[in-house]
Amino acid sequence: MSINALLSERLMRLARSLDGREESYGSAARYDAAPQQPFKRVMDPAEVKRRRAFASRRRLPGMDAPAFSVITDVPDLKVLPLADPMVPMYMLDKNYRVLDWNEAFNLVFDRTMEGRRGQSVLEWVYFLENYEEVIAHGEKAFSAINELPPIDIEELKYRSPRYDAITATKRAYQIPDDNATCSGWLAILDLKFEVEEKSRQFQVDLINVLQTSLMWSAYATSYDIVLNSTDVYPRLVAQMLGESEDAQLDSIPSDARVLDLGAGTGNLTQRLANSRRQAVIFAVENNRTMLNLLRYKCKPFLRQDDKEPGVIALKQDIGSLYGIPDEYFDYVIMNNVFYTLDEPVNCMREVNRVLKCGGEVRISGPQKTTNLERLMVAIERDLKRKGLFETNRKHFQRVVDINHRLEMMENFRRWDLRSMRECLLEDAEFSEITYATADAYAGDAMLVSARR
Repeated sequence: MSINALLSERLMRLARSLDGREESYGSAARYDAAPQQPFKRVMDPAEVKRRRAFASRRRLPGMDAPAFSVITDVPDLKVLPLADPMVPMYMLDKNYRVLDWNEAFNLVFDRTMEGRRGQSVLEWVYFLENYEEVIAHGEKAFSAINELPPIDIEELKYRSPRYDAITATKRAYQIPDDNATCSGWLAILDLKFEVEEKSRQFQVDLINVLQTSLMWSAYATSYDIVLNSTDVYPRLVAQMLGESEDAQLDSIPSDARVLDLGAGTGNLTQRLANSRRQAVIFAVENNRTMLNLLRYKCKPFLRQDDKEPGVIALKQDIGSLYGIPDEYFDYVIMNNVFYTLDEPVNCMREVNRVLKCGGEVRISGPQKTTNLERLMVAIERDLKRKGLFETNRKHFQRVVDINHRLEMMENFRRWDLRSMRECLLEDAEFSEITYATADAYAGDAMLVSARR
């Protein structure tokens, strides 16, 4: 089976399982899901004839082209479509500042562009093995503003700790605005791995990355509906913000600078923005679906900079806070995201760096004794008591299904209060633990606060 076929098969299987058409791993009741039939539109033959006659009376480019054979005449396209998720790409504005990139680019180049959105692409070029040649090429190709090339081709050389030496043929295309002037650049990369088996390893890794991203996107569309209809989840959010009736944590001040790290769909960010109108809140999330939901919820509060109170939404991997200044925030909030970190110590050192002296980090998440089945029973009980379970059965089951996938993550039950204390005080060098409980979120999560 080809890599692209493998990708399609795995993503389709995940989508089917999330849509209820494969057996659930959960013990909750199944919801009814009608099978989706393929849709094929067929045009009436008389209408086809009428439209062809209409077109035949006009002289259109390509109408007189010679016969074409899909067997012999298809060109060997060097540029794969942007829609192919296996092809690395990035985008620049007309001033060669980084705008965006895709998952394939992030993976093969070891997330080296993270935190550089809005910065000159030159800041990323320094990671390349042949950066001197790339800089010289850029100076020659783009120095004449009025004579920009419609396409620019060059070789990028990079050495990855995982994939070894890589050569990428970069094809950068002008993106025109409505006046046909250059508004930016789209760069698509054709990869060549020095070690052949690394090519397959990259593609397998990328399939896993895309599958995980799809899982989180599917999760986002359901857990918002389920969790916000309960009492247990809003109670956890209130507890983290110091707003619960039995609050053991100080309430976050109305004018605080807060970093919501791994902000998800923005439930915590939205509550902060609604109740603390003078606060500056940075919401950092890497999943595009979640970030789009966050932006929708927080639309009245969205800002482009920190010159006034509101929400600044950033797409960025939370493993690195590159680009965020030192000693900037009063509080960092990490709600149910800590267990997803591959390198938690590095992340917490970054959190320490961006906190002001005396600033505080608050972390909630699963622990060694977490029982998701017990938590879902509490959530189901809340929904039934409010008469919301039957209308949300589909979303509830999706949350159950994905929770079982999350349980299989390596770090899901790695942490307890003792190991968290060691990570924060010894590894990340926070000064003290200000609060710790193993009884949050219906008794199945820990909540820890530490001061820088």
